[in-house]
Parts: sequence; C-alpha cells; structure tokens
Amino acid sequence: MNRTLAVLVLGVTAPLGSLAAQHQARSPSQVLGIEVGADSVLADWSQIGSYMADLARASEYVRLDTIGHSTLGKPLLLVTLTAPRHQARLDAIRGAQALLADPRGLTPELEDSLVRHQPAVVFINNNIHSTEIASSQFSMILAHRLATDDRYRQLLDRLVVLMTPSANPDGLDTVVAWYRDHQGTPYEGGPLPWLYHPYVGHDDNRDWFMLTQAETRAISHVLYQEWFPEVVWDLHQMGNRGARMFLPPFSDPVNPNIDPIVVEAINLAGTAMAGAIYDAGLTGVEHQSRFDLWWHGGMRTVPARHNMLGILSEAASARLASPIFQGPEELRTAEAGVNYPHPWEGGWWRLGDIIEYELLAAEGLLRLAGDQREQFVRRFVRLGRRAVARGESEAPYAFLIPAGQPDPARVAILANTILGAGVELFRATRPFEADGRAYPAGTLVIPMAQPFRAHVKDLLEPQRYPDRRAYPGGPPIEPYDVAGWTLGLQMAVDVRQVDARFSYEGERVELVTVEPGTVHGQGAQRVLTNRANMESKTIADALALGARLWVTPRPIETGDARLPAGSVVLDHPGNPGQLDSLVAAHVRAYGYDAWAAEGLRPDAPVRQGLPRIALYKPWTASMDEGWTRWVFEQHGIPYMSVTDADIRRGSLGDRYDVLILPDVGDSSIVNGYSPTEIPPEFAGGIGQDGARHVAAFVQGGGVLVTLDASSTFAVSWLNLPVRNGLAPERGSAGGSRFYAPGSIFGVSLEPGVPLTSGFPDSVHVYFARSVVTEAAAPARVLGRYLPAPLRSGYAVNQEQLEGKAALVDVSVGEGRAILFAFRPQHRGQTHGTFKLLFNAVLLSTMR
Repeated sequence: MNRTLAVLVLGVTAPLGSLAAQHQARSPSQVLGIEVGADSVLADWSQIGSYMADLARASEYVRLDTIGHSTLGKPLLLVTLTAPRHQARLDAIRGAQALLADPRGLTPELEDSLVRHQPAVVFINNNIHSTEIASSQFSMILAHRLATDDRYRQLLDRLVVLMTPSANPDGLDTVVAWYRDHQGTPYEGGPLPWLYHPYVGHDDNRDWFMLTQAETRAISHVLYQEWFPEVVWDLHQMGNRGARMFLPPFSDPVNPNIDPIVVEAINLAGTAMAGAIYDAGLTGVEHQSRFDLWWHGGMRTVPARHNMLGILSEAASARLASPIFQGPEELRTAEAGVNYPHPWEGGWWRLGDIIEYELLAAEGLLRLAGDQREQFVRRFVRLGRRAVARGESEAPYAFLIPAGQPDPARVAILANTILGAGVELFRATRPFEADGRAYPAGTLVIPMAQPFRAHVKDLLEPQRYPDRRAYPGGPPIEPYDVAGWTLGLQMAVDVRQVDARFSYEGERVELVTVEPGTVHGQGAQRVLTNRANMESKTIADALALGARLWVTPRPIETGDARLPAGSVVLDHPGNPGQLDSLVAAHVRAYGYDAWAAEGLRPDAPVRQGLPRIALYKPWTASMDEGWTRWVFEQHGIPYMSVTDADIRRGSLGDRYDVLILPDVGDSSIVNGYSPTEIPPEFAGGIGQDGARHVAAFVQGGGVLVTLDASSTFAVSWLNLPVRNGLAPERGSAGGSRFYAPGSIFGVSLEPGVPLTSGFPDSVHVYFARSVVTEAAAPARVLGRYLPAPLRSGYAVNQEQLEGKAALVDVSVGEGRAILFAFRPQHRGQTHGTFKLLFNAVLLSTMR
C-alpha cells in the first residue's frame, strides 16, 4: 500500500502555528458576508474554498490541501481537522493508518502502541450530488465549530477529521448559478436542463469501483492509498414527503462479502447519530428504509468492502435553498415504530433545518468515534486480519487474468481499476498451474489473502441476489440500485477464479501498461480484426483522413494469416503512407495487432470519409447521454451534440449521417419538461414536428441508433415491425411476470455482419430494467437472449427473456434504425459491448 501523501497545499504556505497568530478564526458568515445556511442563500465553490483557506490560515487545528482537480479543472479540496499536536505529525499518522489497514506488517508490540496513541480517522464526504446542496454549506459551519468550540476541540485530541466540502465542485457551481439566476421566478428551486456533473450527473455516486471520473479517482486515492480512515460518512438528501433524515441501520439484504463486524459497527454509528438528533429535541429520523447493503459502487458501499464503516445520511430536501411548508396531509410517513420512533409532524422545512440535522449527526458520530477511539482502531486491525485469514483458508484463493487476451487495453483498464482501490496485484514471472490449468508468464494474479479481499472478490465473482418477496407468491422486493456488476463479464475480460491452493512466482505491479502490438506482413492496405475497442478509434481516424473501408463478409487470407469474417479493411490509395503511420502509432499505443495486405478488393459495401455523428442531448438532463459522450471521447469517436431546437429545425440529413437517441423514454423525447417546470427555451422536447423530422431523416437515408428506452420512440414514429416482447401479466402480482433489475445476461450474436464485427458468437450485456422486444420481418435480429440467460444479478421468470431480441437492425426507406434493447455503454462499465455502439455509428452507413 502507498504510504505517502503527495498533495498541493492551497492557501497555506507556512507552518500552521505561525499563521494562527495572524487573526482569530472567523465564522463563514463573517468571512463571506452572507448568512450561510439562511433561506435563499448559497455559497459557491470559490466562496467555500476562500472560507476554508481563511480558516486554515487562522487556526492551527485546520489544514487545507488540494488533492486533485475536477473534470472542469476546479481544485478538489481536503480539509484536515485535528489537534495541533497531530497536525505536526500527519505523515506519521498516515503511515500508522497504512499499517493498521494492512496488519500483516504489525507486530503485537507495535499494534498495542498504535492502539494506545493513534487517533481514529473519520472521512466526511459532502455534496457529491450537487442539488443535494446543504452539506456543502454545512461543511463550513462544521469546520468552524471543530476549530473554535472547546467541546469539539476536545474530540480532535482523539480524532483526525478529513472532509471534502464538495465532491463535485463543477456541479455545485452549476446548481448555485442556476438557483441565483432564477430566484424570484416560477422556476426558483426547480430542475436544471443539464447534468450537474459534466458527464455523469447523479451517477457520480455510481462510479466508486469503476473510477472513471477525475473526482472519484482523486478521493479514492485519499481513502485507499493515503489515509485509510476507519469511518467514511457520505451526506445526501432525499425526497421530502416522509422522514426528515435516514440513518443506518440499512435495509436487507447484506452483501455476503461485507464482514458482519462492519455491519454491526455501522448500525452502532447510525443509531448514535440518530440519538444525538433526538436528544436535541428534533424528530423524524428513520432507519431501515430503502437503502440496502447489497449494492457495490457507491461512496458508502465501497468503504464497507475496505473494512471501513460506510455510513449514509439522507436528509429531506427543501427546494434547493428555498423553504417549503408541508402540512401533515402532504406527508407519506410510516407509523411510529422501532425504525421510526418519532415521526415528523409537518411544518416549515428549510436549508437551515437540514444543516442542523447534519451538525447534530456529526456530533453524534464524532463523539462516538472519539469516546471509543481505541475500539475503532483495534476493530480496523481485526477486520484486516480476518480478511487475510479468509483468503488464506477458503476459496477463492485468487483471481487470475491470463495473458494474451484479445484486447490488452481492456485488460489494463480492469487491472488498473482494481489497483486504484488499493488492491494488491502481481504479474507471474514464470509459467505456473492453478486448478489443473497451465498459465503463462505475464498472467496477472490477484491473491485473496489481502486486507481488501471483500472489494475485489465482490467485483470479480458473479452476484446472486436473494429472492425476497413482499409476501409469499408476491412481487419481489427490489434492490436499492442494481443486483449484479461482475467486471470480467461486463468488460469481456477473461477472469478466472482459483478454488484450490497453488503457488507461483511473481512481481508486485503498481500500474498495468499495454505492450505494443505488431503490424504483420507487407502491403499498403491494413486489416483489423476489430476485437479491441481502440480499433474503433483507428477506424474513425482513418476515415477522417479520407481512407475507405469495408467489412469482410467471409474469412480472408493475407500472408500467413487467416483473418475472420467481420474483419475491417482500410485502404487509402491516395496516401498509403499516412494510413501506415496512423495504424503503426495506434498499434504501438493500444497493444492490438494489425495486418498489412495488398490487392484486396471490396466484396461488401464501402464507406469513405467519417460519418457525421449526432448525439441527442435532451433538456431533461439524461445521464445516459452524458455517459455516451464520455465513452465516445475516451475512444476518439467524434460526435456533435444536438438539442431539441436542432431537431425541430428539420433537414437533418443535410447535417448528419447518424443520429443517436440515448436511453430516454418516448414521451420525454417528444414532450420534455412542461413550461411550468422549466424556462420555455428548455421546455417541450422535440415535439411532434421534431419526431416527424427524425422519421424523414431515416427515410431519406439516415441511420437512427436508439439505446434502450428510446427504442420505443423509434418503434412508434417509424412504424417498425417490433413490439413488446412480454405477455401481459397473469395471475397474482409478481407470480408470472418477468422482472430484472440491473443484471448481466448472455446474448447470442449473428456473426460476420458490420454491426457485430470483432465479436464472438455471444456476449454479455447489461440489462437495467430494460425494454424487451420481439421483431418480425423485414427487421433483422442480430442479438438474442440465450437460454437461461442470467449470468450475474437477479431475475424473476428469466425464461420469458429467452430468444427475445436484444439488438435489431431495420431498413426504413433509404435508411435504417438500429435498436439496442439494453445500454451498451452502461455507466462506463460495459467495455465488452462498447464496440457494438461504435460499430453502429461507424460501420452502418456504408453504401
């Protein structure tokens, strides 16, 4: 584990003690000139940063660091609050935390010494969801109290409190600016027309194991490679029709990879926080509502798989900073009981109320951790030891990623994702055997006898969500988020579980890089098998240079190689040297092989020049649209964003060759927000005229690509021979109806056609309450769900999915519609199906 901290100090350029004498620590309101926490008042990121810098200059209890930068380049801040004697030895405390997290290097004497002297470390994460804005304001008030109030200062003798004032400063500023611009209008506190994270919106709290975004990478580095806190508290807001705050205990089910000791300690912390709120005379705190301990990928769920207490709070929301009044008749609350001892009776609810609940919860948590400092520290060590012992004594003993896979870059992404969470990974230096199979040198080995065993095991094994029903024979109790996420399946990387003890020789790996590929043979043409995702970038760049391409409908031979049907031939007679340089550079960078050829002639439709790709960006803030942009940009696929007004203009074929509709429902595409909800320039969707323009675009030769729910738009407005593939519900609720939350399913593919170029005969797709379709001629079904298709997650009556269409290609006039009945780019995780989308936009316009 990395035991060093490399950060840029923001606003603190001298020893804290010398700065503390310059002036007394002032409150946020004194520094900023606004009443922080008052109705209709919000501080933006520059104001929050300037306040934290002022506090750090004034108080020897406070340190401010920059731990990275946001997607748009804003500083990501980490506030460290602890007693001056601890501030003076933070490097030593961090080093000791690393030893506590990995007790394999602890002697009994050193452990006893650390338990006696080491402060417990609590990490507080604020405002990852930018419209859940109260915690960003709370962070300033809490920091001031910890630095100036003697009751809190006493806690800092036993604690180090780490705090991110906002985990999404780009979104914070987006929301604050929108709120300020619309104060005093009918749209005050209303929805935004765009995502509050530049790419992923609300899904920024679904990125904590995949680490695709700058913010999650930076904070995860602090958590799992620098500080190793015993407690991680993630502050959120929820709807406002029920309880005023949720705190643990969580709901069932509990993921079996989470240690029971972690579960019990989370329960203890949550009830202590709730107790502090009730002791102050407030009401409305609930436990065990809808937030479970099954799902992996959230800010509070990944720490639980790192032996840390992952705590979630969810406060009832106001209208951003605008107060609301709620009478008892407007509330949908449970009756008083053990999980909701004192219901809130209604009344005014303000930003300041949310902050008050959060401050009381913070006091309860910090007092518990401070009073039980020794127990928190010793528990952390014990949990690490238990993880190592399980890895040594029971299967699986390791996961292996064999060398020589079709897409080396995809392997590197998976391996580095695991490394980014502090997991140990080794590369075999000699051939070895495991479970009776031979493995070459270069195979990656992830042993399970390590402290963060639960995290990596849960990522790499298939999930089996329990079948839980509301009552016998009744509907399933849905998981909070998704039910399955197995990374090897999602990414089409061969990952193998080892269930018997084995030995190998290997070296520790800190970063997995891609070995350069090779261009085989001689000739001016280039042939790609198109199995690696980054080959799509090569195709796009070659088309942009003016090259032409075609997809071989049958195997071809070039030199000594026999290449499969579906291979892509690139030809640039006007400038073969430019094509040669491009492919050679990409082969070196991305690790795939290519083949040179001469004299190959097109035996299939040809494309020359880059298609003009348009991605619909609705003013309903689609996360799927944002993820699509992110995936395209990561793989070099050029696109244009188009909005409602662009589509309503018509003549789409004059501007675009391909139009992509993200996972947005038919009604939302056509109607959008009402003008009573959002300013008129963002209201109304594409309208019926826009829908007719889309139909004319396809009839005139354009390609429409629809992702999941938007397929219903295509079926309706293009009159496609595709229908809902599920029969009407029969019998009692849930008795015969197909149901699947986020899960992974097997799909067979038709080989040898451009859309499936580079794929084997089957693939794993991510089904997240997706559409289920059946298609009739002349539609062509290129992907069908396999028998017993569930591979990871949960499904009720999965046999109803067998044989249904997952990928459909329909000719419409001079154009075509390509319908995905799933999301091929789901949350930036499904690298194994990215290329289906790339093929759809790059290889579907050949004539």
